Amino acid sequence: MTHFILMEVCYIYVREEHNYMAEQLELEVSRREITGKAAKRLRKAGIIPANIFGHQEASQAVQMDALAFERLRRSHASKGIIALRMPDSTGVQTALIRHVQHDPRTGRVIHVDFFRVSMNERLNVKIALRFVGEAPAVKNQNGVLLHLMDTLEVECMAGDIPEYLEVDVAPLDEIDALLHAEDVKLPANFTLITDPKEGVAKVAATRAEKAEEAEAVEEAKEAAAAAAAAPAEEAAQGSAGE
Repeated sequence: MTHFILMEVCYIYVREEHNYMAEQLELEVSRREITGKAAKRLRKAGIIPANIFGHQEASQAVQMDALAFERLRRSHASKGIIALRMPDSTGVQTALIRHVQHDPRTGRVIHVDFFRVSMNERLNVKIALRFVGEAPAVKNQNGVLLHLMDTLEVECMAGDIPEYLEVDVAPLDEIDALLHAEDVKLPANFTLITDPKEGVAKVAATRAEKAEEAEAVEEAKEAAAAAAAAPAEEAAQGSAGE
């Protein structure tokens, strides 16, 4: 069964033999009895209220240490799969962060929603793109590389979500050359969800080059007009001489 979860995803990874191995992170949570406006007391005590839902199971009210969650966010792994562990439970719940609510005045996190996932299920996720290589049109023709997308939506196993997808820009060998979503190499068993024809990267001419090109076109038009007018002028001069 495929669950549709549209969110950007990133992991903390360790490099081993040129492969990326996911380092699953844990976050300790506890059952929450305080709800509603009374949750303000939790926040003042450095605790963030949260809910875990999904997988056709009842929503579960939990709470967690605010500093622990901030450390998780600073590690750039808050958008990856997290193992939620409860001290009074023998197991863990794997989940994605679905929504983070902030205080509009202070920017502090005041509530978090977690969405349960299984490592063996397929998910729809948006994965960050990393552009690699050198575009010949940039190097040889002074073009400008434009990143038209920063994420790509794919379907894959939850346990296979990579930190990023590489986009090789080496095929961009001329001005206005375009890479499409279908040109991005995906790992095995990944399915592209983004429109295959949607642009991912492009090399554009600089403003100076565009101005020079427009000037050259204008000069060519003027030269063509002058060449076309020359026979008529010669004919007119011949008639006057008679």
